[in-house]
Amino acid sequence: MEDKHKEKHTHGGKRELLDPSTQDRFVNDLPVPGVIDATRPGLYRLEIRETEQWLGLTDKHGKPLETTVWGFAEPGGEASYPGPTILAQRDVPISVDWDNRLPTDGHLLPLDESLLMDGGLAGLPRGQVPVAIHLHGGHTEPGSDGLPEAWFTQNAATTGPDFRSTVADYANDQPGATLWYHDHVLGMTRLNVYTGLAGFYRLRDANEATLIADGVLPGGGRDLSVAIQDRAFTADGQLLYPAYADDPVPGTDQTVAEELGPDFEGTFPTARPEFFGDFILANGMAWPKHDVDPGQHRVHLLNGSDSRFYVLRFSDPNVKATLVGTDGGLLPKAVTVMDGDGVQEAGERITLAPGDRVDLVLDFSDADLRGQSVVLENVGPRIDPFGGFEADGSLAGDVEAADPETDPVGTILRFDVADTAPIHNADVADGTVLDADFTALEADDAGRTRKLGLFEGTDEEGRIEPMLGVAEEVRDVDGNRIPFGPLEYEAPVTEMPKLGSTEVWEIHNFTADAHPIHLHQVQFQVLEKQRFRFTDADGDGVPDDTTGNGRVTVGANARNDDVVLLGAPDDHPLPPEETGWQDTVWVAPGEVMRIAATFDIPGDYVWHCHILSHEDHDMMRPFRVVEDWPGT
Repeated sequence: MEDKHKEKHTHGGKRELLDPSTQDRFVNDLPVPGVIDATRPGLYRLEIRETEQWLGLTDKHGKPLETTVWGFAEPGGEASYPGPTILAQRDVPISVDWDNRLPTDGHLLPLDESLLMDGGLAGLPRGQVPVAIHLHGGHTEPGSDGLPEAWFTQNAATTGPDFRSTVADYANDQPGATLWYHDHVLGMTRLNVYTGLAGFYRLRDANEATLIADGVLPGGGRDLSVAIQDRAFTADGQLLYPAYADDPVPGTDQTVAEELGPDFEGTFPTARPEFFGDFILANGMAWPKHDVDPGQHRVHLLNGSDSRFYVLRFSDPNVKATLVGTDGGLLPKAVTVMDGDGVQEAGERITLAPGDRVDLVLDFSDADLRGQSVVLENVGPRIDPFGGFEADGSLAGDVEAADPETDPVGTILRFDVADTAPIHNADVADGTVLDADFTALEADDAGRTRKLGLFEGTDEEGRIEPMLGVAEEVRDVDGNRIPFGPLEYEAPVTEMPKLGSTEVWEIHNFTADAHPIHLHQVQFQVLEKQRFRFTDADGDGVPDDTTGNGRVTVGANARNDDVVLLGAPDDHPLPPEETGWQDTVWVAPGEVMRIAATFDIPGDYVWHCHILSHEDHDMMRPFRVVEDWPGT
């Protein structure tokens, strides 16, 4: 396997970036992906193909620049990025045949061979490109989950060790929710998703249908899904994923070699710690606009970016925003997150981590909005990793926030409000009951509590390497003693929940950045978050044994514990977007996040950071749901 442009890159010649400041914003309409009606049982087929697509880019003369992307298409149809939205119905099982028809002349993007040594990916026949499509948030059995080693190349000529079939079976036996499908190949998820391999999967249910019919939620043409992704482009409009020594790093004046510094001892092309693009695309269009009438509109937002966190608000605080759903479906009650009173107040924001989704009802009916334009703004980090917030609501750490007035990445999408009479089409308000059957999980329900950790070290090539691991001493699947610390993806399984059990996972972040944590198979609930402190005098990314008893422990006793919990969980209330059912939630540096989940399908799955550059470079671990014993 090789990337089709490798020879060109290897022989020098710095690639010139397309300057985002030369591009017009808010002149092109927001694309609305096509819909596949999969509300009846059956086999549906999607082809994975290469195509040329206009993403809203122009050259210096204003001439459109088409971009080579990978996308999805129904048989006989045109491939698109994002792929068509699959519309499914609760308890109506379907099957999808993911047909890999990519060209056999190699990958669009530079491949780091050092990340492809596991899972049978090294030494693939020339031109073969693997894919593995994961239904993110789906309650799916292992053989259809799109696990990272279940990959298959064009026409399934070569397959990974966990491959079962190109056909995936989706039971759809979960509440209605905004899910999404995307590639998940071991060591190259970041690349395949960057080419365009992603799309929405909208699962509907009877409860949602009733809320729409009763006028509680908007329906019909006032229901919109928007995938937000950042990208970078070469001057001729092609995707740029910096990996070669002299590749420019978007948003900076550095090259990749300068960014990695003198300690880098590897070869190029190489993976990098994170990727931040200087273009923002919504549904595959750079900075689009969308017409709305002055009423209520339901908007499903997805952060499909590699590493970028978005902190979202509106340019006009007369827009009222009500949160009605999160990753796994509707909230038990609606929550007003922006009150629309015309004043931008502290806390009127939505934080959207990579892989995360929110379901909002936006109200544009205020008289001051009629005939006006409102921009969805981003005031998250401009070109840095996200580290959470300070007590005053500002970004934590030495991080520059994007400025919507001056930074291209500070704006996403413009809503143009019609100058017509207001339309009242939804009665949802703060406290409106949305899911009367919602069941809250409690820590007391858990059969086991596990202490897990997020760590950051350095790999053999001198690059930052984020990893998952354990924050307590455990035994692995082979009965071996595993001490507190990080573990490679290939290390034996250490988390084995018993089938049908509810567990609490305490996920401790010992790194300098926030990480969005995603579990396959389950939707979970965040119980609480709490701060902690620890000492790392040797700088290896692992807490020191400060008590000198030969092991590292976590607890509230500063005399007996090495990782000391601070304050109480009540000191750190959860924002509304972290309540309800979740499959991806971020945890800040120096913070433990306690989640509860019920594991009810047996087999092997993975959990990982959903910063795609991190999961590819070893921040992913397997877990196994077992039937006949409680595990370790």
